[in-house]
Amino acid sequence: MHKLFSFPKGEDLGEFSFKEDDKGFNIVLNEHPEVKTLLERRDRYPETLTINGVNPILHVLIEGVIENQLQIEAGVQEIYFKLQKEENLTPHAARACIANVFLHDFWAVLTEHQPFDQEAFVRRLSLIGTDISKLNRNDRCPCGSGAKFKRCCFPYAESFSVFPLAGRMDLGYGSYIFSTPATIEDPLDPIFQLEARYHIAEYMDTHKDLDGAVIVLKENIAQAESYEGRDFTKNAWQDYMLFCQNREQLAEEFLIASDHLISMTDNKEKGTIICDKADFLAQKGNPESAEAEYRNLFNIMPEFYHGRYRYALMLSNNNREDDAIRFLTDLLTKKDYDNPTHEAALTLLEVLGGDTSNFEFLS
Repeated sequence: MHKLFSFPKGEDLGEFSFKEDDKGFNIVLNEHPEVKTLLERRDRYPETLTINGVNPILHVLIEGVIENQLQIEAGVQEIYFKLQKEENLTPHAARACIANVFLHDFWAVLTEHQPFDQEAFVRRLSLIGTDISKLNRNDRCPCGSGAKFKRCCFPYAESFSVFPLAGRMDLGYGSYIFSTPATIEDPLDPIFQLEARYHIAEYMDTHKDLDGAVIVLKENIAQAESYEGRDFTKNAWQDYMLFCQNREQLAEEFLIASDHLISMTDNKEKGTIICDKADFLAQKGNPESAEAEYRNLFNIMPEFYHGRYRYALMLSNNNREDDAIRFLTDLLTKKDYDNPTHEAALTLLEVLGGDTSNFEFLS
């Protein structure tokens, strides 16, 4: 599928600018709230701002241009409503399909300083959704220009495709979605905004904008809490906790996030997060609080034996090898716990110089 609004390699916006009070731009920006913080802080990033090959601000800008055309150009309006009626597209997707055609002319205007041909643009829009696969390059162009197809609309051929998710902010996968969801046909579904913010936060972090990344990840938490349907709140809090974990200045935020996650989870997941919190406290020089977290874990989840291994590991990491050996020896006498924990505990006991003769490796 064509990646809408991808940023061509080697292209530079140069001195190209836009007015932030532009009506069309702001209409589209309100449809893409995931971009607002990035826009507000754009002076902190390179001029050719790209995230996985896409410039999110340019994405909004191009759609804003089309939104402005929809207010005044009858020909563009006609295609816009036709796409919604005949192709069953959402208004956002219909506008994005038009924008996809406009992109070709936009780059020519921007980089080659060619004048924009409004009449030709409207003619080409009539081909959106048309099957042109059987056209010969030397046939007359179906847009009605009278020119041969190869010299008219052939370079735009890929842009005439129609797909329901046109216009979604496609900045990558991996946090909330792992491929294009087959069951979602709205490019403004909040799941796409959640995924986009995750990648925007990564971009901000890469460019040393820690405050911006925190703002964006907290925006995801707020949106996840209001998401109707699948609950992504835990996912958003987990992203935030992991982001804060190895950053000294965000230590308190890590603890807040871990407490939220502990309250949302159960079973092994809850136990693992409690261990993470306890280890974090120990690393920050607060062993008493770390001990308290582990003791609480043993009380509420007595059969979570991996937590006991984690406790022994924490003891060894804090120069308490003898205590760790005693705890591991006791742990290895337990019955009915998983093989990976048994193997990890036995390996650690061996590394610490403890007596392993009464136990055996299972693998």
